[in-house]
Amino acid sequence: MSEKMNRQGRTSKETKRRERGQSLVETAIVLPILLLLVAAVVDFGRAFDAYIVLTNAAREGARFGSVNPELSETGVKDLVVADVLGSGTNITQMTGFTTDNVTVEGQAPGSEVVKVTVTYQFDLWFGGIIGISDVTLTKASEMPRWRDK
Repeated sequence: MSEKMNRQGRTSKETKRRERGQSLVETAIVLPILLLLVAAVVDFGRAFDAYIVLTNAAREGARFGSVNPELSETGVKDLVVADVLGSGTNITQMTGFTTDNVTVEGQAPGSEVVKVTVTYQFDLWFGGIIGISDVTLTKASEMPRWRDK
């Protein structure tokens, strides 16, 4: 039984073996790039989740501070920290978040606006690959003081 030869003088068996080798080389080149993209998407998703948690916590703190003038700055900070740590997200564990990450302005009597700023140093899982180990996330929220008329 003789095998058919193509124009280059190779048998179909040889051609199939060469194509398998070519596919292996292409996979070896493309796979690391795809894995890097997946890692970047995962880190971006985690950072975005943390940013949403910070946004909600800053808004919550500013709202409570504006409608509760008797609440102290420490009370507002504690509320924001409790909101961040109790966010219920499974992706982002913000265990190092404390009242040092929160600033409150305008909680004193006579202030017109309450401003809460939340800052967090977010550690990236795969950032070492590109040389960025963490990202600073900052969110501020302002609410006008509520008054009885």
